[in-house]
Amino acid sequence: PMVDDVSKWTTAARLQRYLAEAMPLAKGAAAGALAIAGLDASDVGLLAVVSCTGYSTPGVDVGVARDLGLRPNAERLLIGHMGCHAALPALGLAADYVISRGRPALLLFVELPSLHIQPPSEDVSHVLEHALFSDAAAALVLEPASGLGSVVIDIEALTDVASAGQITWEITDMGFRMGLSRRVPDILAGQVGPTVDTLLGRHGLNRSDVAAWGVHPGGPRVLDAVGAALDLPKAALDVSRDVLAEYGNCSSATV
Repeated sequence: PMVDDVSKWTTAARLQRYLAEAMPLAKGAAAGALAIAGLDASDVGLLAVVSCTGYSTPGVDVGVARDLGLRPNAERLLIGHMGCHAALPALGLAADYVISRGRPALLLFVELPSLHIQPPSEDVSHVLEHALFSDAAAALVLEPASGLGSVVIDIEALTDVASAGQITWEITDMGFRMGLSRRVPDILAGQVGPTVDTLLGRHGLNRSDVAAWGVHPGGPRVLDAVGAALDLPKAALDVSRDVLAEYGNCSSATV
């Protein structure tokens, strides 16, 4: 958007640009994750790509599989249009694959919210949304138990269907348009405590047992609400606040 006035583009023009911009980010993140894991792309059994900001067929999944050299029989999966929330169900899905198949999975998040800047508006909420979001790709490798790295133990989900309309991502003729209610932090504040306690309780743990918190930096008020609801010490959210300050909210790639 610093080079082209994306705000006047049609949805078709934005999505045509998506693949060209997404591929370098996606390949860099995926190759970096494989290098850290000490794996070759041919070791990957599943490539799962998460994005809510662009689509094409063939898409990022095919391009990454081709350019990094995944085996032709590697499974590919696209998880789309779930917004920031997609990070955790995607992690759970990839972990289930690794457990059931005994093969590594590569989980790749690539988001380009800047492609969906809307025409100028006097609606302050639109200005804030565009200022909050930024582009990024992130990737991680999941392997059968190897004794290295972190371990995926369990996942707890809570869907509050009554509040579903508080965050929207509408496909229009002029790109994808976000709706973000100011009530979101307040809704989170009422839900996050019981959800976290349920997850920890299954393993005989409570909040004081947790050594580190990775909270999605959806915005300053989101972090404030989660911290207050969980009664966390201020320093517990330092990493999340640093990510927000340095990178912004990159949708599913942020955590």
